Amino acid sequence: MIKSEALTRVLECLIARNLGEAIAAMDSFLAVHPHQINTDRLFAIRTDYQLMADYWRHGFKDPQLTQLYDNLLKRMYVLYANIASNYTVRHMPFLSSLFYKAHMTARDWSPQVIKEDLESYVSDVALLDLEPEHTSEAKRSDLYARHYRSMVELFDYILTSGLWTDSFAAGIEDVLLAPTVDSNDQQLIISGVMLSAMSYFDVTKFRLLMHVYQQAKDEEVRQRALIGWVFALDSVIILYIYPEVRELLKSVLEDEHCCQELTELQKQVIYCINAEQDNATIQKEIMPDIIKHQGFHITKDGVEEQEEDPLRDILHPNEAEENLEKVEASFQKMIAMQKQGSDIYFGGFSQMKRFPFFNEMVNWLMPFDMNHPEIQTAANQFKGNRFLKTMMKNGPFCNSDKYSFVLAFEQVIGQLPQNVRNMLDRGEAAVQEVATEEIMKPAYIRRIYLQDLYRFFRLFTQRDAFENIFDVQEQKYIFFARSLFSGTPIEQHFNEITSFLIKKKRHRDAIEMLANYDLDRQDFQYFMMCAYVGQDPLKNYSRALELQPENERAMAGYARALFSKFKYQEALELFDKLLSLQPDKKSYLLNKAVCQTNLQQYDEAEKVLFRLNYESPDDIYVNRVLAWTLTCDGKYEQAEKFYEQLLSVEEPLSEDILNNGYCLWFSGRVDEAVDCFRRYLKETGQSKQFILDNEKELIRIKGITEPECQMMLYVL
Repeated sequence: MIKSEALTRVLECLIARNLGEAIAAMDSFLAVHPHQINTDRLFAIRTDYQLMADYWRHGFKDPQLTQLYDNLLKRMYVLYANIASNYTVRHMPFLSSLFYKAHMTARDWSPQVIKEDLESYVSDVALLDLEPEHTSEAKRSDLYARHYRSMVELFDYILTSGLWTDSFAAGIEDVLLAPTVDSNDQQLIISGVMLSAMSYFDVTKFRLLMHVYQQAKDEEVRQRALIGWVFALDSVIILYIYPEVRELLKSVLEDEHCCQELTELQKQVIYCINAEQDNATIQKEIMPDIIKHQGFHITKDGVEEQEEDPLRDILHPNEAEENLEKVEASFQKMIAMQKQGSDIYFGGFSQMKRFPFFNEMVNWLMPFDMNHPEIQTAANQFKGNRFLKTMMKNGPFCNSDKYSFVLAFEQVIGQLPQNVRNMLDRGEAAVQEVATEEIMKPAYIRRIYLQDLYRFFRLFTQRDAFENIFDVQEQKYIFFARSLFSGTPIEQHFNEITSFLIKKKRHRDAIEMLANYDLDRQDFQYFMMCAYVGQDPLKNYSRALELQPENERAMAGYARALFSKFKYQEALELFDKLLSLQPDKKSYLLNKAVCQTNLQQYDEAEKVLFRLNYESPDDIYVNRVLAWTLTCDGKYEQAEKFYEQLLSVEEPLSEDILNNGYCLWFSGRVDEAVDCFRRYLKETGQSKQFILDNEKELIRIKGITEPECQMMLYVL
């Protein structure tokens, strides 16, 4: 998205609430980019500001001064936003084309006329339904085509219209709440309003979206409005220029149902962000397993069918049934991902967005309708196809993917055998259907729309013209982390979202969330989560234990934090306390042994470790700690037996290779130690000096002299 540096300077002054500097900065911009209307508006703001300043300089105490200053600041922001929006439109060819198509027509864009046109369309469709099908088909196609072109123009107009007046916003709000306007049209308008407000915050559009969310009876309209005002939020502008919006937001958040929907929305946005990661999981872990157990194998040239082996039925009579169970398990794993909220179809359908249909921006966000004029060829051709009808009505796809499916279906249907086509016509093919009651649920409606938005922001060729809510670098998608939500009733849901982020291994996002907690909300779980994501674990586990002194998780975390700070004696005492609660817990026993090893209490550590080794002789974690303890204790022959076991696996851990090198060096087998160290350095890319620095104190204790260390560096 193209922005002017000079205008960015204006915005910086406005955020600093420095109206005088903002006026001067805008003056400089208009000197280079003169425009009579903008110059006149700036002159009016400067005149009012100068008049206010003159009264102040003469010692007059105006009780309305703060309010007047705030009003001027808002007028200046509106001027800035309109000029900046126009600058962006003029400097981006794609937006320029939308602007000229929409604004250079003779069409009346007043809300009243827009409403009349949309209501007239609904009436015309209703009248056509009364006519015989054979006589109304041409009229119907023409009506849908004209309406589609009209909606494209309206969408483009909204998108490039700059900031709205209160009266215009009120008129569009009336359109969006009118029961006489088609829901699909209302949903599309909301998408345009949202995208426009995301680029440059518009308080009138924000209020409109919030009002529609609160008042709409149509759930699809309502959920789009919810996502709209959330994505349009601009914390900085609201805090410094429109502080009254914060009060409006707080009043909305008094409704617990709203807080619950926002909490669900935040999780759903995270699932969208994880779409490509989930797709990688499907491609690498699930699909190969499905292909493998269905009699195929993957080669460098693609997927090939395996030849049948007549002996397999004799040698492995249950193999077919077992393979079927494994395929079913893989499918169920994918379905479970979908039920949790994962966008499992993104990877497949992302390859199906190259149809000319998706060159038109509005088609990415339009609710699915088989009457869409640009899919009419397919719709008419497959009017009686039950499979396609079921897929489009109850298939688990977002609107964008349904359009992709219809267009792709039209291309491939002719290549299928006749018996398969007949089966599809009869609707006999298996389809993963979504129950009608599920489709109507707010959570499902939100998820479908979010998937449409995610595809738009990830795949649309002109996506750079818009502010991307899903940008991973800027983290705008973590809207719970915005300061506007701090200190509001929704903070009661912060722990739920933060723990969800931690569960999804999104620690960077969790840290953003934790930074937004109000001091009064910093409870036991807050300190535990801070410590878990690496925010001063020693301090935060300690604070958690102050609140719940006997909490086992907090004690275990604090013990590990003490260990990481080399406070082995304190950590050992805590692990002993934990073992009094769970005497046989292996992780506590292992950690205790490691503490004892670092405290050179080798005999005590070995007692614990040999017991664990006896109980689980193949446990690599136990054997790794035992091998190192024996090395430190000078029992090199015993240690070497364990290292032989640890290094016999296909891909041994680099840490085991390094520690085996120390064991060999300390036992006098220098050449073998050198081989281990060289292998470790090659695999890890570490420096030679690391070999000496990593166990500097132990090397000294083992009597390795400085010349020996230098020679080791030389031969490495």
